[in-house]
Amino acid sequence: MKKLLFICCLSVLSSGISAQDTAIIPQQAAVRDYPHPDTIRVDRLIAFAEQKKTTSQALASYQEALGLSRKLAYTSGEARALMGLGYYYRFRGEYKEALTYTRRAQRLFRQLDDRLNQISCLYNLGFVFYGQGDFTQAMSHSFEGLNLAESMKNQKWLTLMNSQLGLACVIVGEYAKARQYLESGLKLATKAGDKEGAAFCQSGLGRLAGAQGQWLEALRHFEEQMTLAHEAGNERLVTLGQLRGAEMNERLGRYAETFAVGRRGLQRLQQMEDIGNIPLIQVIFARAFLHTGRPDSALVYGRASLHASQRSGTKQVIHDAADVLAQASARLGRFDDAYRYQTLFTAYKDSLSTQDIIRRTAALQYTYELDKQQSQIQLLTRNEQLSRQQNQQQRLLLVGALVALAVVAGLSVMLWNNNQQKQRANAQLQRQQEVLQAAQAQLIQREKMASLGEFTAGVAHEIQNPLNFVTNFADVSAELVGGLGAAQQSPHRDAALETDLLTYLSQNLLKIREHGNRAARIVQGMMEHARPSTGERQLTDLNVLCDEHLRLAYHGLRAKDPSFEVKFTTNFDPDLGLVPVVPQEIGRVLLNLYANAFYAVRQQAARQEDGYQPQVQVTTRRRNGQVKLRVRDNGIGIPAAIQEKIF
Repeated sequence: MKKLLFICCLSVLSSGISAQDTAIIPQQAAVRDYPHPDTIRVDRLIAFAEQKKTTSQALASYQEALGLSRKLAYTSGEARALMGLGYYYRFRGEYKEALTYTRRAQRLFRQLDDRLNQISCLYNLGFVFYGQGDFTQAMSHSFEGLNLAESMKNQKWLTLMNSQLGLACVIVGEYAKARQYLESGLKLATKAGDKEGAAFCQSGLGRLAGAQGQWLEALRHFEEQMTLAHEAGNERLVTLGQLRGAEMNERLGRYAETFAVGRRGLQRLQQMEDIGNIPLIQVIFARAFLHTGRPDSALVYGRASLHASQRSGTKQVIHDAADVLAQASARLGRFDDAYRYQTLFTAYKDSLSTQDIIRRTAALQYTYELDKQQSQIQLLTRNEQLSRQQNQQQRLLLVGALVALAVVAGLSVMLWNNNQQKQRANAQLQRQQEVLQAAQAQLIQREKMASLGEFTAGVAHEIQNPLNFVTNFADVSAELVGGLGAAQQSPHRDAALETDLLTYLSQNLLKIREHGNRAARIVQGMMEHARPSTGERQLTDLNVLCDEHLRLAYHGLRAKDPSFEVKFTTNFDPDLGLVPVVPQEIGRVLLNLYANAFYAVRQQAARQEDGYQPQVQVTTRRRNGQVKLRVRDNGIGIPAAIQEKIF
């Protein structure tokens, strides 16, 4: 649930930057009463669109402002319209469009040297990357925005950037750092009398407490958020505080308070046309109805939440709604529906578990990159010190030679002193070189550990799928056995129902065995990859070896860059047969080939050419007693200069 609560805040954190709903009517009149196609109309269109946020009126106003700004060569208006479109699409969860518009706005603001709006772009980009699951890029943009806000000493943006970083740390499980950022932002806002900024930080602290299972503490922060937001005149932030308060009451088993607070929040969400957050309150109601013995009502709200969240692609709500629907259907004896919802729940549980691994890997990777940069700085500093000492030594030798020519009588004494000094300098230089070599060895070891982390993340993803299926199909089987027992004890036994239950049970057992075997194959493949090679050839199914290492390489890269997508196809020769090879050595060669192919298509995709779809194809063939293995991609290719060296 913590990811969903984080998603809810994406629209909250920017809602307070512009005026509230009471200003919409004057802004609309200002646009209507000034039809002249000049810069004044551009400014009024943008101001009106900022109030309407995610409505069709906002989109139309931003687009008109953008077109008019370009005709007038009004760069400031064009940049603000582009940024507004970036926020508009991000609020709606359309991250690709949000990324495109915000980056265009960022380039224009850099040309204008408008640092304040550059921070706003970095802030939006941070949330776009969070929404896409690219946590390393997200935190990088957040830190850049924080540094820029610190250089400008802008209290408002310092508060917001600290709040954003705090929420990011909650998502990746860095709770100590999250508290540090959120309390720092709260201190800034309190000192400046910024109640709206303080409300954002209270929201983040509530989210932090909720992520740690401290429901009462979370509820206290959300109530403080609502009070501060109301005093600041930000009713949108009040409404989302009600939504979170309803969830905390449901977690605490206070169902009367859940319905009372939640219904007020739902009514306000509907008035604001905030369709993105309605599925969350619906699934909260569904859980509350289920826990109070009303499975029929739980089905109604659960289905509404599921259908809406499937349209928006909010995985956490789909996961929670499917769980409630499976339990409610089972209580009503609708085992077909329960089985279907349980299967959906299992699929999204696996997806969210994988995302948790990626989130934590991103946090570790970002920490590793910071440590690596610090180590490189230290190495450069040591090299500079060594160079200065060598120059100093040379100067001393020159001075010694000149003095020796001038004062022949003291030559022996000076040579002795110079020799002693040289020995001490050489000894010190030797010690510093040893320290430098140790630091370099440490850097190499860290890089090896980073590579191991990528490989482990790929294996974790591959093995987690079958293990989750085994666990969840076992749970479903237990429920089916319970249902079968109840059916057999019924005075009016239904033979058809018992047959269906036995059929489902048999299917589940087959799937448990199938996914258990799949997990065993993955573990065996990992052990073979890690086992030291003896150099002896073994009869090996090359098709299976190619397929397993392709997936390991792909998921290892996905753990490092969750936004990476590629279509890979396999065309294996069914008559290939067993091939005598050294599996460990061929496996390492395959991983290297796949890594090069994925790198090539990533570089091509970065050029953002229209219609480009990254593709990697693996083919095996047996011809005239020889086996041919080919890995093809549609990436950037190998430069001609490098081809000459290879071929």
